[in-house]
Amino acid sequence: MFFLVQYARVMHAIRRFLSRKGILQRLTKRADTSDRSLWFRSLFSVLDFDDFHTLDTPWWTLASGRRVREFLASTPEARVLEWGSGASTVWLGKRSAEVFSIESDKNWAEMVASAVPPHVRILTPDIPPVGEDTWARSRRSGFRHLDFSHYVEVINDIPGLFDLIVIDGRAREACLAKAITRLAPAGIIVFDNTNRRRYRAALREYDDVVSVSSDIGLTPILMWPSRTSIIRLKPAYAARESTDLASLSARS
Repeated sequence: MFFLVQYARVMHAIRRFLSRKGILQRLTKRADTSDRSLWFRSLFSVLDFDDFHTLDTPWWTLASGRRVREFLASTPEARVLEWGSGASTVWLGKRSAEVFSIESDKNWAEMVASAVPPHVRILTPDIPPVGEDTWARSRRSGFRHLDFSHYVEVINDIPGLFDLIVIDGRAREACLAKAITRLAPAGIIVFDNTNRRRYRAALREYDDVVSVSSDIGLTPILMWPSRTSIIRLKPAYAARESTDLASLSARS
């Protein structure tokens, strides 16, 4: 984290220099029409939510961002749920009728909430320490001692199906199990950072239920390529009954 903070300071200093020279403004304008320009401009937004969300792009691979933009353009009045708020929350709020964002960091949630319209709700469930009844945990360093069971189950308090579900927060394997049971028949799930082996393993557990296509490539802020997966229900499961939902949910 120390290295990341120092790196961000350097990039922000370069951004200020480029802004004084008028170069940043030209680069920002080009970012509207060029993926490479958008990616390069985003490098100067590392650890700066206020700057990054003005670029109007989610923090997924750029290719996946385009695919989701097209999906939302063809899905009027889309209902969206995401685990993990951020620039994507602002972006989704501009393109969807209703957005529920579940966030584990209350301070971060307050910052994001200041940038979204009223039809976006950010939910911040309590995240207690791990206990005997814990069934949803994060494997990320710094979060392994916390119980994310309620964080995952907040979706149970929101009625109806969702056209788009984004998995980009904590305890993603458990979120996936819940997401599949609440996805509209023609909906999609965005599962970010599936370059990680444990996430690809989680997806393989549902080979009989979903089809997965992934984009690997340029990703905002990152100097290296990442991977985002788009998940759809297979036709047989898209026509599921309520009994099928209970059966699938039991896997988790």
